[in-house]
Amino acid sequence: MARISNLNLKMQFNAAPELKYLMALITALSLLWGFTLSWFYFQLEMHFDISMVGVWLGLLLLTLITTIFLAFSQADIRQKQIQQHKDLLGFILLSWTLIINAGLLYETGGTINPLIHFLLLPIALGMLILTTHWFLALAGIAGLLYTLLTHYYVPLLSLKVTSLQAFFAWYLQGSMLVFLGLVLLLAILIFPLKSRLEAQKSALNQQQQLALQNETLLSVGSLASASVHQLSTPLNTLFLLKDLLKNEVHSDVGKAQLKTLSEQIEVCIHVLQTLRERADQANHQTHLEFSATKLLTELKHEFALMHPKSQLMIRNTLTIDPKINIDTSFKIAIMNLLDNAARLSPNAVQISLEQIDSNLCFRILDEGGGLPETRLNTLGQQQLQQHYHGIGMGVFLSRMIIERFGGNLSFQNIHQNNKDGLMAMITLPISSTAGNPKDL
Repeated sequence: MARISNLNLKMQFNAAPELKYLMALITALSLLWGFTLSWFYFQLEMHFDISMVGVWLGLLLLTLITTIFLAFSQADIRQKQIQQHKDLLGFILLSWTLIINAGLLYETGGTINPLIHFLLLPIALGMLILTTHWFLALAGIAGLLYTLLTHYYVPLLSLKVTSLQAFFAWYLQGSMLVFLGLVLLLAILIFPLKSRLEAQKSALNQQQQLALQNETLLSVGSLASASVHQLSTPLNTLFLLKDLLKNEVHSDVGKAQLKTLSEQIEVCIHVLQTLRERADQANHQTHLEFSATKLLTELKHEFALMHPKSQLMIRNTLTIDPKINIDTSFKIAIMNLLDNAARLSPNAVQISLEQIDSNLCFRILDEGGGLPETRLNTLGQQQLQQHYHGIGMGVFLSRMIIERFGGNLSFQNIHQNNKDGLMAMITLPISSTAGNPKDL
């Protein structure tokens, strides 16, 4: 329960980044004012009115507490109100922070106090989180406060400065502290902003990459549809000719060869029909919750049709039947990998399925000798110019399809049964779990 509560707090807190920046600003200002004023009072003996300065510092801490309360609020209604009026809320908090800074400056020498530069910090944050008209209003308030401080302030003489040397020490050391404080505070504000911009840039790059991948898939799908249309006519012609050839072939060898020809033509027709159906489904694809064990069963049947002389060995360690959010294109991706494995080692193709945490893990293993280690990490990242064992466009498309569903495809050389081979590992998030796995 504590872990869930902390997660909710984090979600609510991240929902209002403007409040996060305000908290950082007010916290830093509180520390900077407290430290420098203590330095002025005890080290440089600037005897300002402690009670009034304490009141202004108390108001600054109260503002910080209010900001923290708003940032970590658990009320959904309050969070929605904050999001709807975040510009107004930011303007009010920044303006109030300016007024408190002006009050502290009034008590400690006015514009001659090196801490006068602290008035720039709320303006810098306002430039980041406020819209243009609210920022201009904030800048106007800052200008008005600065003008008032040039005329109204507690004079230095009333602070009981012991000597001119003490005054210069106060100003120079105060300027040094202000400079270091500004650098620290700007770092506190800029680095989170930089991280946020980098995260947005990374998300944008991922979206662009996904869009390019989808465009590539659509192009390949269009090419496949056109190829199906072009191949249908010659295959139909061959299908008709084989019936005519039955009356012309009389030898046993010729009949056996004609039978083999008929079987191959039927395989080609079945593959083209499947390709046409998948192309139609891809044009209207929707993500559905699909049973993992049912998918494994369908893969077994399709593999038997495509490779009748090979046998697909299946190892399923699941105790429940998970659901995965996919469409039919995901099955195409796995069939591409199974087809590569069958061509490399037709008598030793295995697919295993297991659950690791909240992911399903498909492993496709063969005994085809593996690949050079230098190619494993980049396999499937782009179409290979040199096709190792015929692996090229199919793996490239499989990787793009798998990543569309939040999955990942990786490869590893293995050694089993005293033979070298390749393992393709697919991880995919689970939607939900229900039922028991069916026997395959």
